Amino acid sequence: MSNPILRMIDFFDEIAAGGERKAANLTVLASYALALLVMGVVAKEFSDRDFSAVLTAGSGVQCLGFFLLLHKVKVQGSVAGLSAKTLEMYALVLAFRLCSTLFKNGYLPVDRSGDFVYQVCDAASLMLVLQLVYCVRVKHADTYQSDFDSLPIYRALPGCMALGIAFHGPLNHAPFFDSVWTIAMNIDMIAMLPQLSMLVLKGGEVEALTSNYIAAVFVSRCCAASFWCWGYEEMAPKDGSTNFAGYWCLVAHGMSVLLSADFMYHYWEAKSRACGSKAVVLSSAEACV
Repeated sequence: MSNPILRMIDFFDEIAAGGERKAANLTVLASYALALLVMGVVAKEFSDRDFSAVLTAGSGVQCLGFFLLLHKVKVQGSVAGLSAKTLEMYALVLAFRLCSTLFKNGYLPVDRSGDFVYQVCDAASLMLVLQLVYCVRVKHADTYQSDFDSLPIYRALPGCMALGIAFHGPLNHAPFFDSVWTIAMNIDMIAMLPQLSMLVLKGGEVEALTSNYIAAVFVSRCCAASFWCWGYEEMAPKDGSTNFAGYWCLVAHGMSVLLSADFMYHYWEAKSRACGSKAVVLSSAEACV
């Protein structure tokens, strides 16, 4: 059942039918309801409703996505299809970014939500990602498809760091903190590659993945990209020279959006193949009966 509308109908049918899936699906609904409530409170009490709040919204959606992914892993007791390398890349992204945003405000939303809400969402995401890494590497290591998770992504880290040092912006007015934020952006650009490789090239399973997580990653990348399409000119040097840092920021966020969109496409394609295979098996069984 690959059609999103049919999957949603099936989701509510499982709640109505009770059983093992009821509690898991109710947790997902409660998570969305709580997220909407928190977003409403933030919009009313901790935001000026400036356009830059879209960056905070993206961070919040990303946090929700990681929570729902962790929830599914705990329910299924399996991490089949998850890339430990992608999760570790996200841990580095969040750690590097927090090293900048917790101490400097140059890359924060100018909206009031950038005072602490944005950082809290990133910190919560980091905690969730570390739990996911623990599940993959330790708790459910027997279900981890390490043979499929073979992309040597760590070799790209020196390049990400070198580019971060060479093409960082000036918004923090501190080369170290500017470089740290840019390194986080560079790693974020490639973080999804191991998961894509695992899904597309290696034929990994998709059972531990969830459409909620896939959609959250895509939405969060779109939010960040829309913010920097609006604000990249702020990175222009004061002497009027070419804004290499701003243009690189656009390229990096554009690549993140494209990779997350490609990930979403291949996820649904893999789900369609899996559902098609199940339908063939069921048809064969019925024919035998």
